[in-house]
Amino acid sequence: MTNRTKLAIAMTGVAAGMVARKALHRSREQPVAGQVVLITGGSRGLGLALARRFGREGCRVAICARDEDELTRAREYLLRRGTETMTVRCDVTKRSDVEQMMDDVTAHYGHIDILVNNAGIIHVGPIESMTIEDFEDAMNVMFWGTVYPTLALLPRFLARDSGRVVNITSIGGKVSVPHLLPYTSAKKCRCRVFRRASHGVVPDWDSGYDHRPWPDAHRLVQCGIV
Repeated sequence: MTNRTKLAIAMTGVAAGMVARKALHRSREQPVAGQVVLITGGSRGLGLALARRFGREGCRVAICARDEDELTRAREYLLRRGTETMTVRCDVTKRSDVEQMMDDVTAHYGHIDILVNNAGIIHVGPIESMTIEDFEDAMNVMFWGTVYPTLALLPRFLARDSGRVVNITSIGGKVSVPHLLPYTSAKKCRCRVFRRASHGVVPDWDSGYDHRPWPDAHRLVQCGIV
């Protein structure tokens, strides 16, 4: 791995951390204590850090991932820190898994207030080393892995006139980062599809990378693109 590639990955990680921090800052402006937060890719890394922070804010947390052992370790970690935690083994690239997860989390907590689409995957290398499968993997996890959970929850949010979606992106969603083309392509799609689709749900949608309350919206679904 070249120094340039290492730098690109580091910059992407820093950017993701910054937008996650921004999302949590907004959560303090809108109290979230007692709310149920579902985080995809929540067993390690940024997803686990978000779960811990939401727990500190008084949220009840559900995390999903594909690895059962990682989920067990993450649950123990969060419980030791006082966070009420539910874990669900789920492959977000599979629609049936996602729909079952929504039913399981709803059965356990009663409802879901906030969805954090965090699951991601990175393939590193020059374009000539990338395969079709690398691009498919990235799109499956970061595009369809965002579409499936969001569309599964949207009817429930509309029925309750309440709900928030936070999509964790990165600088890769705006700028093509060298040696990370599958990743940046999928992140770009994650950013764009819900920036456009949200206009049909929330009349006062802000097209910037931000999220805020819409107290006068006819059907209140707060969709945060961060």
